[in-house]
Amino acid sequence: MEEKLIQEINEKTPIVDLVSEFVSLSKRGKNYMGLCPFHQEKTPSFSVSPEKNIAKCMSCGEGGTPINFYRKIKNISFEEAATALAERAGIKIKTQKQKSDPNQHYYKLMNEVANFYQFNLKNSEKGQEALKYLYQRQMDDDLILHFKMGYAPSHGDTLYQVLKDKKYSVSDMIALGVVKQSDDGSYYDLFSDRVIFPITNPKGDVVGLSGRTLNPKDQVKYINSPETVIFKKGFLLYHLYEALSEIRVSKQVILYEGFFDVISSYAAGVKNGVATMGTALTKNQSNLIKSVAPSVIIAYDGDAAGQKATDHAIPILEKERLKVEVLTIPEQMDPDDFIKSYGPEQYEMLFGEYTVDAYAFRYTYYKQGKNLSDANDMKAFRRLVMSMIQNSDASIKGFYLQKLAHDLNIPVESLEFKRQPERQEPILPKPERPMMLDKYAKAERYLIFTMLRSKKASDQIMKHLKQTDFAETITASIRLKIESYYEEHSDMDLNQFLDQLSTEQRTHMETQLLSDMFWTNQIEISEPEMEGYIQLVKEANMKRRLEYLREKINNEDNVSDILITERDQIIVSLKHKK
Repeated sequence: MEEKLIQEINEKTPIVDLVSEFVSLSKRGKNYMGLCPFHQEKTPSFSVSPEKNIAKCMSCGEGGTPINFYRKIKNISFEEAATALAERAGIKIKTQKQKSDPNQHYYKLMNEVANFYQFNLKNSEKGQEALKYLYQRQMDDDLILHFKMGYAPSHGDTLYQVLKDKKYSVSDMIALGVVKQSDDGSYYDLFSDRVIFPITNPKGDVVGLSGRTLNPKDQVKYINSPETVIFKKGFLLYHLYEALSEIRVSKQVILYEGFFDVISSYAAGVKNGVATMGTALTKNQSNLIKSVAPSVIIAYDGDAAGQKATDHAIPILEKERLKVEVLTIPEQMDPDDFIKSYGPEQYEMLFGEYTVDAYAFRYTYYKQGKNLSDANDMKAFRRLVMSMIQNSDASIKGFYLQKLAHDLNIPVESLEFKRQPERQEPILPKPERPMMLDKYAKAERYLIFTMLRSKKASDQIMKHLKQTDFAETITASIRLKIESYYEEHSDMDLNQFLDQLSTEQRTHMETQLLSDMFWTNQIEISEPEMEGYIQLVKEANMKRRLEYLREKINNEDNVSDILITERDQIIVSLKHKK
């Protein structure tokens, strides 16, 4: 996006009007002040200057121009923020380079469905019965509005008729699972006589629905939308979009198993909750959490199944370098039941006394039900704990080795991890390496540095390497951002470039790449060195492909001759590179 266009968008977006949508402001002289939306505070320190058309927190430093403020407050890219504000200001942007979302018509249909169900809850006779049910479950109008709850009428094809009248495609209705076709060719609604809970994606578009029956005799309490092109449970977190403002301030996500836990917790004042909707946590969901906060508290059910799910989730979250804690709810209750039994105040208090770190939770969980005078239980407990601390730092290892030795009544020296005696050796200077990276990871990193320094070098690297050649996902995504940046700029403005990155990408840039001594010492990379790094990246890609082919050939019957030929060609190519 051209700099002149960015300047025009900022100039035509009054910062006071924009910030007022998210922050309550009061006039202070020439400026306005309010509580910072980016961190918790009691005294207003967020200053908005109409004269300079910028906002800035005097405490944490967050804010910026209208585009930067909107990008941060909405947790979207610089380009998405600029496009949204341009549309508000009536500024036309050239669309030839913009990629339209192929699923936009699906989002429009699903939002129409959710709006219809919301209207039906308050404006139909049967909807009033559903509303009464929600009131009985201690939900008020504000809560119902926040979660966009609705009601699906019991007439078999009401939604189908409404959507048909609005000229929506029947094939799209079926593709999104809101309408089904019977054997006789007629159409009927998936949801009937159910309270509806819409499910949104991280941008706020409705992508799925869950319906709760009102009939106590109905054996199936909940029906969910089927997996569709826009609704994939493993890639979504219930209530993430709606909780963004609370997450941004608290810098923390509360992770639940089901959406009723989220709703009850929200009503109790804990508003930064999201849910996995009853499925096991996935890497993609963990990535979503990392993109909005550095810390997570797992608040799964307190029963055996909930504890097992927590044990499964911890390593997935820790791989994203998130700070992980666990809420251990008393009496093996789930959050919804605890709130109904003991009230909101007691529930909020749990987040102090009953919150433990991930190691403490897992140690207690592994010890639970074990008879530590039984040899088999001793071995199982020891194996689980040793596995848990295997990759931990020395202090955590030392603490849990002592604890394990005490509980098993054995000498700590008999455990697998032995503490090394202190050696009186001179401290040698550390080699100037960015991290313990292999030559292939270094090659990817150094090529990123080269691209940041020169558009010409960037073009050359792009010419020789495919998008899939980089092994590290985050580095590959940053490489694509650099390429996109150079489409609009002839030189690299690093600060401007960083502003266009996602939270995860920017964090990786600042903590890993830009702190690398190779970058900070401004070490130049010659053209022959650059070509060498390109060859290393290609070689690494070939090795990954070879490993895949070998596994496929070894494990499958009737393997294609094409795959065998490709394997042999790669082996020959790699030999020539030695």
